[in-house]
Amino acid sequence: MKGYKRHRLCKVCTLPEDLRDRVDAMLLGEETEEDGRPYSMEGISLWLRAQGHEVSPSSVRRHARHLAPALDQVLQMERLVEAVEEATGKRLSYAAALANIVVHKALRYLQDLELGEEVDPEKVVRLGLEAARVALSLERLDRSLREEAAQKVEESLRARQIEPEVIEAIKRDIYGL
Repeated sequence: MKGYKRHRLCKVCTLPEDLRDRVDAMLLGEETEEDGRPYSMEGISLWLRAQGHEVSPSSVRRHARHLAPALDQVLQMERLVEAVEEATGKRLSYAAALANIVVHKALRYLQDLELGEEVDPEKVVRLGLEAARVALSLERLDRSLREEAAQKVEESLRARQIEPEVIEAIKRDIYGL
């Protein structure tokens, strides 16, 4: 799982990326033992030993703590997307969900400040601008992926001799293009 801070003293964080990703998948239940059971800390440790890395079960347990905040952020974003979709019937892009979460956290931070507490306005503005830049980049990526998918669908529909007006309606109504 990408997106969590690696700790230089964590043995699992210092593993090669492909092994670390496999350990993360095991911890999250995306990979299971041969009999279908989730990996235990001991099982992950034994698997790493078979890969040539001595990592104790307690080291794996400590590494699992790194995943918790990142996983919580992903789940928070997914819950927001689902809540908006349920309330409005419209699917919120992950970029928009991320932007909403950042704005909400910034407002909560500002609200929790005590009167008279010094706040560096430049830092707050920089944070807001960086959040906006990231949200814009994610929105562009989201649009690019939708355009790519729409192009593939259009090619497939044209090969089946579907009317151009129907294709345009699909692009507009389904892909929002």
